[in-house]
This record gives sequence, C-alpha cells and structure tokens, in this order.
Amino acid sequence: MAALGATLLAAVPASAQSLTIDEFRRELVGLPLCGTPNVGPLAGKALCTVHLPDGTAILSGSGILVRGIWEAEGGKICRRNAHDAPDRRRCVEYEHVGPNRYRNSDGVDFCIGPCPEPASTTKPAEK
Repeated sequence: MAALGATLLAAVPASAQSLTIDEFRRELVGLPLCGTPNVGPLAGKALCTVHLPDGTAILSGSGILVRGIWEAEGGKICRRNAHDAPDRRRCVEYEHVGPNRYRNSDGVDFCIGPCPEPASTTKPAEK
C-alpha cells in the first residue's frame, strides 16, 4: 500500500520531527489520512488510508479498495496488503508538518480527510 489518517497539535512545530509510535496511535489511528503519491504504482491517485486500532488498514480512492495490515516496528509504521507475505511490507515514518498536515518518509503529504480542495486560481466569468 502506498499511502495511507484524534487529537491534533494546536501549534505548528518549529521543525518537523518524526512522530513517535505513541503519537501516531494517538493522532492518526482511526482517522483517514488522505494524499496523492507522486511516484510508484499509485502515483497521481487521490487516496485515503485508515489505520484501524486492530492492526488492519484500508486504502481507498480513485476506484481502489485495498485491505492491509499495519504494525509499528523500530519507530516506523510498516504496512502490507492483507494477502502479502510479511517480507513484502513497506515501513515509513510520519511527521507532523502543520495543522491537519503530515508527511511520510516517502515524501507523500497527507491531511486528515476529507481534505479541502485546493483554492481555484481561476475566477468565475462575469456577466
């Protein structure tokens, strides 16, 4: 799974630091983490991942629905598809980068979903 989102910190950290496993569990477990990977097989697809308290995860969006398994190991969150062998898991760290905003160590930016649409740069036509 490419990506995978509770209490949020009120202030933006001065410099982003990796979340501890306890912070990940407290801030992100049970919430949709939504983002769009820039690389890999899911590049360009808007996706949301929910890490559930029971160690399962659900990735959905852009016509995709994947069930997986997650676990914490060595300060990282490791995920794999539900039917993959344990050696096929992918481990990443998460950091808090702003209000409702996170980034994983693969460089994918996430928000706690549903995420606001980017502001449009075009103005409506005047009559």
